Amino acid sequence: SGGAGGGAGGAGGNDDHGKNHGGGRVKKQIDLADLQFHQCVNLSKFDSEKVISFTPPDGEFDLMKFRVTDTVSLPFKVMPLVRELGRTRLSVDVKIKSTFSEKQFANGVVLKIPVPKHTARASVKVTGGKSKYVAKEHALIWKIKQFQGMTELQLSADVELISTMSEKKPWSKPPVSLNFQVPMFTASGLRVRFLKVWEKTGYISTKWVRYLCNSGADAKAGSYEIRCA
Repeated sequence: SGGAGGGAGGAGGNDDHGKNHGGGRVKKQIDLADLQFHQCVNLSKFDSEKVISFTPPDGEFDLMKFRVTDTVSLPFKVMPLVRELGRTRLSVDVKIKSTFSEKQFANGVVLKIPVPKHTARASVKVTGGKSKYVAKEHALIWKIKQFQGMTELQLSADVELISTMSEKKPWSKPPVSLNFQVPMFTASGLRVRFLKVWEKTGYISTKWVRYLCNSGADAKAGSYEIRCA
């Protein structure tokens, strides 16, 4: 998103991916799909120079939207295992590992692990954060306030079910959902190489770039989900 200002701005991304400069390591090409720009962007300059030049409107706005599928680096690896022990018990084991740098921290990490509607109670143990069975959501909710990079945590739960004749269909094991925010991390690998502001009205602008990777729970694209084994 961009902010208001009286002047014009320009930003350049890492369009040199795939090239080798001075014998350094070769970076991966990032293919952007469904690329969409705000109407304030000078499209001809982007086509010729791969620079996003624009005069910002008032207020906050989305400068560019895109989709990446091939070069995505997922910030978390989640390994859920749910076993049915007869008709009245479940064993739940979930491991979650952060794949970003140990110098970084994710905030507000929440895992929602579904359990059957006829659950009576659950005994839960975790190696970090806090977890409990929430009956109205039919799920185990595991909250981790801060999650350090290159760290692995585990949840183990023994779930007791109410024996009922109405539940004839086998339980479908809905996916585990994950919410999070990881500052200064880009799943796509796309980064801003430079940001310049040309101001002619005397307005003093402050330049800064912030990266924030989130689970997408607040977006139309859906949430971060993992199928249960």
